[in-house]
Amino acid sequence: MRIWFYDEKADVTLNAILAYMPTVPHWGYNGSARRYWDFQFAGRLQRVERQLHHYGSALNAIPVLNEYRDNPNDLYLLRVGYAGMMGALANITEEGFPPAAFHAWPNTLRIDYITGDYGPGFFGYTVNSSSYLAKDPEFGWVTFGGNLKKEKKQVTIVPTSAAKSRIYVAPAALWLTLDAGKFESVSYNEKNGAVTVRIEPASEYTPNARLRVEQPAGETVSAKYSMPAGAPVEQGAAVVKLGSSVTEVVLKPGK
Repeated sequence: MRIWFYDEKADVTLNAILAYMPTVPHWGYNGSARRYWDFQFAGRLQRVERQLHHYGSALNAIPVLNEYRDNPNDLYLLRVGYAGMMGALANITEEGFPPAAFHAWPNTLRIDYITGDYGPGFFGYTVNSSSYLAKDPEFGWVTFGGNLKKEKKQVTIVPTSAAKSRIYVAPAALWLTLDAGKFESVSYNEKNGAVTVRIEPASEYTPNARLRVEQPAGETVSAKYSMPAGAPVEQGAAVVKLGSSVTEVVLKPGK
């Protein structure tokens, strides 16, 4: 969420990112930060060249996805931000080697053979790793980082992200995160706005889940959600006791 006296600087930063971070139907250019020079000093093949999914892709995704959670009706932000985040994974080889970027020159079209600055890009993926449920005016219900199931008025997202610990439900402007535990799925009821959270069973190291319920869009949100009833709250997170099977928590909207 923004701090009001930095709004102007935040807008300048966001607009600059969106100016050179496109959404196009191409794995290499979709969400790719526009960089040309880093191969000069952080690559095996040193030359000025358009780099596909340089580490800037995933780092730029941080403010873009943050802005989307503040403005869940702007699906363009989600498309660009999620593509940039996934760019950090796009160049990894089958053997697990992470290159500085991909060489875009038509006579090359391969990864670079030095890791270079890949680390900051993977950090961008790590802090962004999340799943999103949204409703597009043209395509209807869509998910980013998850699989979609729909039964009557119940829409469910099953996360496929690395951490399975962050899910954003755009119709409710609801940002759900787990400090401990993993989401099995999250469902949104179109009729009454209820959100059903399912958390994977307890493990040796995770007897309790720690769930945070946030709505970054602030005053623009029509329905307010709060912590699960009866769950103790520690350091801002609801402590949910886990069992040997999936634990279900229902969050109902209020005013």
